[in-house]
Amino acid sequence: MRPLLALCLLVAGLAKAETVQLRKNGNVVTFEYITQDEDTITVQLPGKDTLLTYKWEDLDQDWVKKNQPKIWAERQLLIKPEDSPEKKMEKAKEEEVDPFAKELPPPDLKTLVKNLAASLQDGLKGIPVASIDALCKDADIDEAAFWKAYDELKKAGKVAGATKAAEAADKSADKEMEKDVKETVKEKKPATSAKAGNSTNKTSAASRAKDSQVSAQRSSENKAHEEAVKKDLENEVRAFNGLGYLRMLTENGPRARLTWGILRRAMEDRRTLVANLRKYETQAGQIADKAEIKDKGEALSLKKTIGNAADSLEKVTRESTTMEGRLQGDCQSLLLKITPYLGK
Repeated sequence: MRPLLALCLLVAGLAKAETVQLRKNGNVVTFEYITQDEDTITVQLPGKDTLLTYKWEDLDQDWVKKNQPKIWAERQLLIKPEDSPEKKMEKAKEEEVDPFAKELPPPDLKTLVKNLAASLQDGLKGIPVASIDALCKDADIDEAAFWKAYDELKKAGKVAGATKAAEAADKSADKEMEKDVKETVKEKKPATSAKAGNSTNKTSAASRAKDSQVSAQRSSENKAHEEAVKKDLENEVRAFNGLGYLRMLTENGPRARLTWGILRRAMEDRRTLVANLRKYETQAGQIADKAEIKDKGEALSLKKTIGNAADSLEKVTRESTTMEGRLQGDCQSLLLKITPYLGK
């Protein structure tokens, strides 16, 4: 019996799951750790069989980083995996066989900027549908105002939007959106006074009925928007791009703030955009190292412009609570460089 008992105790010890604490909405809960990937972590409550999966972007990541260093270290490895020597050798062999496997730096700055402008038109996914409600609450807007910003962001990614005429036409849309945001906030404020009398009561009742009808109509439109987005995701339709994000971030007022809020939660878009800019920043540096004296300063200037934009976009994270002022300026500087090459 003793060997059997010892074996049972050993198995029980091995089966004991590692505990982890997570924080969300100010509440800290202890779980048994199961696994995690780049975007989520899977846990279960002690003594329960149900597996629970949480998105990292919905958790307090700063708190986890400070209080759960082991789990956070594992997450960093998943986000930035280092290639093993074997994988590096395999990649080198593939590059020798396939000339297209390794991207060569462009021969000059003009070609580099042209390639960068084209790459910023590559499709991106946009904000996950599950994050829309949280964004509306953070921005203190209703869902209808969000979908208006969502459509504006898609339109901004079109090459034709680069012209001054298009920018001027967009100003009316910006004012309309700002009006919607103000009306949304205004609707949430309680009434401060009301007149007595039957006529007032009738007016109030009619107003409530009208508001209810409008609310129902908006709800139907919101559902249609959401279904369209889900269908796009199923069909691998990528309606956004880096050009649209850059343009909208340079706007003043609610459009820039809502775009910043979308980018905070569009983690995959953010990483793709920053990685793309870092690639061209490196290429600009390579050209500067070998360029003639007359081109060296221009190459270094371009490298700095691209690097500044990448730095600012890297700071747009789920943990950031305010939109930094230099973000607009850095995006504007990059747009000035690439706009002449759009559509060419």
